[in-house]
Amino acid sequence: MIDHVDGISYRKLENRCGIHKKKLCKIVNEQTSRFKNNIEITKYFLNQLIYSGNLVVDGKCIQVKEAGLKPVSTKGKIPKSKKHRRTKGNRVVILGIDYWKHDLPLHEFGESENGLVLNNYFYNLKSIGYPMVSLTVDDKKEIARAAKRYFPDCVIQLCIKHYLTKISRELVVGSIKIKIRSAQRKIEGLFDGETSEYIPTTRFYSIKQAVKLVNEISELEFNYELLLDFQDILNSILYAEDYQIALRRMESLEKYFWPKRLAMKNQFNKEHIKLIRKLISDFRDNKEYLFNYLKYPQLNIPHTTNMAEGINSQLETRINSIKGFELDETAENYVNVWIIKRRFTKFTDCREPFKNLNGKTPLECAGVDISNIRDWIKFCQN
Repeated sequence: MIDHVDGISYRKLENRCGIHKKKLCKIVNEQTSRFKNNIEITKYFLNQLIYSGNLVVDGKCIQVKEAGLKPVSTKGKIPKSKKHRRTKGNRVVILGIDYWKHDLPLHEFGESENGLVLNNYFYNLKSIGYPMVSLTVDDKKEIARAAKRYFPDCVIQLCIKHYLTKISRELVVGSIKIKIRSAQRKIEGLFDGETSEYIPTTRFYSIKQAVKLVNEISELEFNYELLLDFQDILNSILYAEDYQIALRRMESLEKYFWPKRLAMKNQFNKEHIKLIRKLISDFRDNKEYLFNYLKYPQLNIPHTTNMAEGINSQLETRINSIKGFELDETAENYVNVWIIKRRFTKFTDCREPFKNLNGKTPLECAGVDISNIRDWIKFCQN
């Protein structure tokens, strides 16, 4: 079971053990069903756990081929066998990690990131007495609402990375920036050596190409000036050095950047004006939760959900080769064991500011003494 949870496929285990992969799958499912729920491990160590209270939460979809689920439409195609038929059987795991301790006190398995699943997660989090100080989430406001129901005083921080990605997706200037950088590199390649600051006048072709590329860059910057400028100023606001600087830059956006651009609206694309108006309105709606990491520096609030996404990425890597679980129960049990195993596994490659966590398990980072636990598998089984 542990070998499979570590990432070894049933086919490789079959070659190693001489047991058919179907039987190996049955053995793994039987073993995972014997484990306590992750929250029971947390409750057992409750008197030792010391959390920072800075929680990062994110959801992860798990493919479950549960019987009775509606299959994906295959109209006009040859029907696939039951084994290879895709279904809309996605389930979700809500994962929350204490940012400074790297431990996962509990998780919630459900049909989707709906109100019921999120309510259960934060209800259970409250039941173990988690000292919630801040909650960092992506742009799903349902998570924040559910958290406030049980932790009304917690500070909500929206993930800066997710928000800027959403803005970039709306602006669609990523390809424009790539074209500009490509043209700039081509111009640099026309110079005679790295230290040269001019193009020899005898190289007529190079001069002609450089002029052409400069004109291309100028045209792109002119046509997309409004979108590029807005993205730059928004980046400078969200990644400001402190809260006062962020406020001054926001004031500049509201009092100078946008009014001046509106006064010159005849010089800009009408669709671009309309889009920026929409995005500024969205920024005003969300700015209350975008700058709490700067507003309350003493709380050490993480401003991205990168840590939770990293765990989700590791989980995805593990379950991708499985190509979906047959039942909700087997999926839930498997994920539960994967999370418990992670809590008992020592860190080896943490970087600053978490370098001091290397050589410790997440439970030990949270203050738990597990030196007397010789076999964590037996310890965690019912």
